Amino acid sequence: MAVANLSAALRAPAHPMAKVGYGKRDAPDQAPPRAADFAGLEPREAAVAAYIDRLPEGAAIGYKVLAEELPDYGQQACRSALDRLTRAGHLRRIKVHVTVADGQMRWVTRTYFSRTARDAAWWAAHVRFVRGMDAPGQPPAPAPAAADAPAAEAAPEPGVRAPRSEAYAVLAGLGRREPRLQLSEGDCVELEHLVGEWLARGVGPEQLTQVLTSGLPTPVHSAGHFLRKRLETKMPPSPAPRPERDHPSEQIMGAVMVCLFCDEDETTATLDHGVCLDCKEAIARDEAAGLTGYVPDTFLARPRAEVDVAARMAELRSATVRPALPAPRSRR
Repeated sequence: MAVANLSAALRAPAHPMAKVGYGKRDAPDQAPPRAADFAGLEPREAAVAAYIDRLPEGAAIGYKVLAEELPDYGQQACRSALDRLTRAGHLRRIKVHVTVADGQMRWVTRTYFSRTARDAAWWAAHVRFVRGMDAPGQPPAPAPAAADAPAAEAAPEPGVRAPRSEAYAVLAGLGRREPRLQLSEGDCVELEHLVGEWLARGVGPEQLTQVLTSGLPTPVHSAGHFLRKRLETKMPPSPAPRPERDHPSEQIMGAVMVCLFCDEDETTATLDHGVCLDCKEAIARDEAAGLTGYVPDTFLARPRAEVDVAARMAELRSATVRPALPAPRSRR
């Protein structure tokens, strides 16, 4: 199994990419890579997670593709591994309704991967806040000490406020910069979409704050009314659309969580840790039948990649070598 893990890491750069707009997406606010990443997972799941973690955005990470690239496991084994990674909080599949540069509307499906394990409440917030720049305003990653072990799935606590968007945060912070622009919560909600449009057109939060707080009249009779007029009259032009083959120019119209293995979404089916009940039953049947284990050499679709295990292990050890202890003094 050491060969499986090492060959997986070495082959990652040649992994096939998904169609433009689909494939892997990195979840925001992940903790930096550490040696203990995925240490709480079983060896198979840890190997698959480490492999996916190294892949670029847009890579195809369905279980059939993974089975082709990681021939030590079959399709059933890869599907079972992905199921366990969703339960551990590392994966969710989200279908996004977008309008692309030519004005056409379509659904694209993206699989978000988080090196830092997340609970169900975090992923639910992630779906609600997906926008054109892949979910601004996400809740922060847990502290490094808490991130060493996968977070348990938990239902949102009643009464806990969902995280606000970046646009809302810009409006809420104006009063601290300029007392004449104190806004109520209702004002922030009402103006949020206008600020979001400025941000979508390439204006950064600090630059927008400067625009809104400079050259104020004395006095400002109604901060909400004044800011609405300024946001509308000074709105920057829309950026020129870029070719979809390079960077899709798209507007997100909606997002919904879908099963990791089929097209059932949360509005039509019950999802348990990101997987529908029918797919969970199919995985359970495969596991009960012993179809999700290690694949013997004679059943591989293609030969395993040969890796100099001794050399690779020496390389890994040298990266984490500890200072040598001083030699003990000889006794006379």
